[in-house]
Amino acid sequence: MIALRAAADPAHPEGGHAIVLLQGVMTPPADPRFRILREGWAKGTLGPDGWQVGDALLSPDRVEPSPQGVRFYLGPQVVDWLEAGPVLFAVPGAGVQAPLFWPDVPPLHGGSGHSIAEPSRAPPPRPALPIEDPDATIAVAPRPAPPPEAPPPPAAPAPVVAARRGSALSWVLLLLLLALGAGGVWWWQTGAEAPRIAEALAPGRPPEPALPPVRPQQEAQGPATLDGLSVPEVIERAASPAAIAAEAARRHEAGRYDDALLLWEAAARAGHAPALTRLAGLYDPVGFVPGRPFRDPDPRQAARHYRDAVAAGDAAAAEPRARLRRWLDDRAREGDLNAPLTIGDFWP
Repeated sequence: MIALRAAADPAHPEGGHAIVLLQGVMTPPADPRFRILREGWAKGTLGPDGWQVGDALLSPDRVEPSPQGVRFYLGPQVVDWLEAGPVLFAVPGAGVQAPLFWPDVPPLHGGSGHSIAEPSRAPPPRPALPIEDPDATIAVAPRPAPPPEAPPPPAAPAPVVAARRGSALSWVLLLLLLALGAGGVWWWQTGAEAPRIAEALAPGRPPEPALPPVRPQQEAQGPATLDGLSVPEVIERAASPAAIAAEAARRHEAGRYDDALLLWEAAARAGHAPALTRLAGLYDPVGFVPGRPFRDPDPRQAARHYRDAVAAGDAAAAEPRARLRRWLDDRAREGDLNAPLTIGDFWP
C-alpha cells in the first residue's frame, strides 16, 4: 500500500525546503517529475510560475531511496507556493496519485506571492552613534577632546632697581628667610618625627601585619559572589569553565532557566564537556519539560550536543544518548521523516 507523508527539511531551518516520502515505493522512478493539484480552485495546478489552469509537471531537487520508501526533496520554487492543507500529489512515472496533507512549512522568500521588491534606495547618512561596548549593556558616548589651552601670558619684565641700597636690602631679607626655612625643616625631621622613629625602632615591638595582596577581579569567586551578577559578568569573573557550569546548575535549580542556558553554552564553548551534556538534556524529548526554557523539544540539537559531549570525554553523556537513539528508532518505525535523518547525521 502506498502512502504519502510530507515534512519540513531539517537540513534547511531557514524554510523553503520540504521532503515528500512515498511509502511503499522502494525504487526511484526513471521519470521523477510530479504534479500537485488542489481541488475547488479555478487555478488548481501548480506550475513553475505558481498556480495555473493548465496541466504542469514539476521536477524535484533530488530523489533518494530510504528504508521507508522514496524521498522527493523539494525546494523554494515549489514550497513557497504551498500553504498548509490537503493537496493531490501525483508521480506519473511511478504510477502514484494520492492525497497528501501539506504541513506548515515556512517559505524562504516571504510567501507564495513572490512579489518583486522595488530596488532599495541608498539610505541617508546616519549621524554618528555612541560607541557601544559588546560586553556591556550601557553605550559609552565618545568623550569630546578638551579645548586647547591658551598660551600663558608673557612674563612681565623685572623692574629695574634704581638704587644700589634697595638691592642690598633685598638680598639680606632673602638670606634671613632661607635660614628660617632650613631651621624649620631640621626641627620637623629631628624633633617632631623623633618620637615616632624611636617608637618604631624600640626593641620587642611586634612587626606591623602585612596587608593581604590585592586579587584581580578575574580571580576565583564563590557562588555567593556570582549570585547577583548578570550572565556576562559571571562569564567574565568566574575562575574557570567549571565554575560557570556550576553557576548555571544553581540558577537552573532556582528556576532561572534562560540564565542557565546561556551559562552552559558559554562553559561548553570554553571546552567544559559536562556542560554539553546538560545542554543536550534541555533539548532532549525523553523527559522533556516545557518552559525550561524551551516550549518544544529539539531531537537534533540534543543528538548533536550528546555526540559532542561523548567526543569531549564526558562519560555521563553515553546513557542519555542511547535513550535518545532508541526514541528516534521508535519514531522512524512510526513513519517520522526527521528521525532517520537525525540518526544518520549524529550516529555512525
